[in-house]
Amino acid sequence: MPIEKDKDPTIIVEDTPDQEKYEILKEKLRYKQALRENSKKIDHKQVRLNIQANALPSKTFFIMNALAAIIAGYGLLTNSSAVVIGAMLVAMMLGPISGIALSLIDNRWILFRTALTTLSLGILMIYAIGIILGLMNIDIPITHEILSRTQPTIMDLMIALAGGAAGAFASVSPRLSVAVVGVAVATALVPPLVASGILFAHMEWRNAANAFILAATNIIAIQVSSSLVLWVAGFRRGSDIEVKSNVIEFIKRNAISLIFLLILTIYLSLNFMHMLRQQLYETSIKTEVETLLNKNNNIVDTIQFEKHNDFTLIRIVVRGDTPPNAVEVGKLNDSLADDLKGKPSVAQVRFIVTEIIEAPNSPTISIQEREEAGVITTY
Repeated sequence: MPIEKDKDPTIIVEDTPDQEKYEILKEKLRYKQALRENSKKIDHKQVRLNIQANALPSKTFFIMNALAAIIAGYGLLTNSSAVVIGAMLVAMMLGPISGIALSLIDNRWILFRTALTTLSLGILMIYAIGIILGLMNIDIPITHEILSRTQPTIMDLMIALAGGAAGAFASVSPRLSVAVVGVAVATALVPPLVASGILFAHMEWRNAANAFILAATNIIAIQVSSSLVLWVAGFRRGSDIEVKSNVIEFIKRNAISLIFLLILTIYLSLNFMHMLRQQLYETSIKTEVETLLNKNNNIVDTIQFEKHNDFTLIRIVVRGDTPPNAVEVGKLNDSLADDLKGKPSVAQVRFIVTEIIEAPNSPTISIQEREEAGVITTY
């Protein structure tokens, strides 16, 4: 039906001086709505139900963690950090740890037993997958990605504490997704467990134990920090029993975890100090070696440290034109610092002759002569 301008009503909106005031008023209303959305109170009942559901030994939990272990295992074996990081997309290890944290501060021992059973079964499954992958690929040498998880320090403990706090805060916040933080925290658990299993299959007992200590450190630290965040957020009572809200009560309910955390803190701090001293020692040795041997067109290629009972052997590979003589190596030995056990450091030099090849139409003054005279500058 055609519109008849003379008969149909028409609304005409004109800009008025009050229009800007109306826009400002609407913007203020939107801002207040955002504030109300941001200040929503924690739904303690719903959070408890979510944590309890994630702590159950469900099929999803085992399937997803098994897939994460396989992905992480092949990432470790192929020395691919990107693949190891990709395991975070499917891992689900934060749920039972959060369940343990909630059960301790909420006085819910049935939930504690359920979450602990789920966590234990998950650890055993992931570790078994690591052993199987290690046996299936027994000919593949131990990679850097695996060895990087065999030296836990106090830094790893700090990272786990922060990660656990982030996961717990996301679980109680109405506006944050726990999935994003949860998968990130899970990567601190799955790779070291799989690495420990692979090292166990290779009968690398010491390194396997260190990788497992890293996983245990992450689990305990995440549980303690999660308990602390939940306690501060008001999760202080169980279904029937009122729990005191003081610090002493929190310590009592997390006493075992805090004792383990204290022991791990001391051990990891000592481990960190040892690693720091080792790095300072190796840096001083490398500086001394390069100072004495980087001359006469020679250059130090590699430096390796080989520990023995009575000394530390410094294997040095030098490339160049003029091999260092025994007197120079002896002078180098005199200048090298003792190792961490107070034993002498002994240098052993392997020299590789560098042959200079020139084209037939090269300048009359050979490049080699100009290098020896110091005329050519290397950038």
